[in-house]
Amino acid sequence: MRTLLKKVVPVCLLVCAGYLNASARVDEISYMKNGAYAGKIKTYEMNDALYLDAASAARLMGGKIYWYPVSGKLLLQNKGNKIVFFLKSDSVSLNDTRISIPNPLIVRGGRAFLVMDFFTSKHFARAFGFKLDYAPASGVLTAQRKINISSINYFSYKDKTRLVVYLEEPLDFQTSQKENNVYSVTVPGGVVEAEDNINIGDGVVTSVDVFQENKVARLVLTPGDNFGKVSSFKLSGPDRLVFDIEKRLRPIYQSITGSPLPGAAPDPGVSVILPTGSSAGEKAPEVSTSALPGELRPSLAPCGPDERGNCAPAPVGGTVSAPGVNIPDKFMLEKSGRKRVVIDAGHGGKDAGGRKAFGLTEKAINLLVAKELYNMLKDEDIFDVLLTRTSDVFITLAARSKIANDYKADVFISIHANASLDRREKGFEVYFMSENSSDPWAAEVADYENSVIGLEDENTENDASAVLLHSLARNEYMNEGSQLAGLIAKEMEKNTPFVNRGVKQEVFYVLRGTYAPGVLVELGFMTNTKDQQALNEKKGRTKLVNAIYKGVMKYSQLKKWQ
Repeated sequence: MRTLLKKVVPVCLLVCAGYLNASARVDEISYMKNGAYAGKIKTYEMNDALYLDAASAARLMGGKIYWYPVSGKLLLQNKGNKIVFFLKSDSVSLNDTRISIPNPLIVRGGRAFLVMDFFTSKHFARAFGFKLDYAPASGVLTAQRKINISSINYFSYKDKTRLVVYLEEPLDFQTSQKENNVYSVTVPGGVVEAEDNINIGDGVVTSVDVFQENKVARLVLTPGDNFGKVSSFKLSGPDRLVFDIEKRLRPIYQSITGSPLPGAAPDPGVSVILPTGSSAGEKAPEVSTSALPGELRPSLAPCGPDERGNCAPAPVGGTVSAPGVNIPDKFMLEKSGRKRVVIDAGHGGKDAGGRKAFGLTEKAINLLVAKELYNMLKDEDIFDVLLTRTSDVFITLAARSKIANDYKADVFISIHANASLDRREKGFEVYFMSENSSDPWAAEVADYENSVIGLEDENTENDASAVLLHSLARNEYMNEGSQLAGLIAKEMEKNTPFVNRGVKQEVFYVLRGTYAPGVLVELGFMTNTKDQQALNEKKGRTKLVNAIYKGVMKYSQLKKWQ
């Protein structure tokens, strides 16, 4: 029996060793950066999946790792991004957002290994700022050029669709248009985070496809039925490429003859208000006043209130005001002098705000954050700062806008906290004023924030008419508001524990009635345990305040206010 065991055991050991070698293999690959050899990274291959040694990979790629053996967790940090890997898991956490990646972390011989699929994914590119390509045949992992196209956003207006390509550095571009109206943009030297398809579907642009080719990035715009003339230009601070696609307006045809109706024009009944300095020879359009209340119609004469509230000629490029509504007579932001910031703590008094899981009410959170932000900004020499409320009082939406307009605000920031029936919903959102919803959730948030009108005793009809009369001015501030929103969101993503749910656009009454670049910040979800805990704690609120403050300061630098 012993003789038999002596023969069988070595054979079994050899078979097992052969099996292990077939299913797992330790090796190494070369890492190339900007075309130059940078070093070796140990690898471990198991079940057709390749893993990289976490320590050497992080060192060569500019990150840091922290290993927690008790909990089986590995933390990889880079540029403020936190990527958490878990043993025996099928997901990775990137800045508190779960990403599905099967079996991302293994430990062999006391060393942690991370799956190659993560390093070649768009999630890695987003966190580290460059892309990795792996060639299995040569065993070479190559770091591509630094990503210099950070994001692509679009904005749908009544008369056009605007596509904005945000850059990390100045880049040139070329355009071409085919007979079927398909419009292509080529950016030499452009590097995108990942190829993408952006669905717009606003009737002007159907979608935008983003491609990464060898030495260029390419955007292909699929036209909608109303795709019109394209205007393109470059802007700086931050660097970006802008493409405005006009909405092609079709004439109205008779049903029998098929010919246009005499004098037919799109959107009948819409009045156009031009600045008083129109070019010579142009005939000023007649302004329709039938839709306005009778007491407002006399105010359509080309004059604005003087210092005593009397009618005085409006300056060139000015606006026409309705009686009792103080609208700042400015279209462009001045670069000189102290700037005025109005901070609006949402809700208050009989309006407690949204539902909460526990702890502070929304109106209390909003006021605490607003006051702390006020204290930070008022210490800056370039700013004069005003709070719409300093205590637990109820203020109508119209009154909040009037406070900002009377103060002649250069920036308006409204502070809120979010809520949802789904307790899993979490994170922050930054909104700017638009006539269109960016998504169904944005519309739902706006419906809730605007619902406070039901608690108001004042008649806001005059304000709605004033908004109609000053739509030209409001459009100017939409673009400014989108810039401010983007800068604040970027700082909140980097410096707070809250998940970034994005910059969005919506029709908020408090923004619509304010004639200044304005944003509405939804700090986090009071119905989510983690978010509400951070909102209740002073250190959590301070992180939010610091991020908003940094966003405002970067906006001031962009506008050369400093």
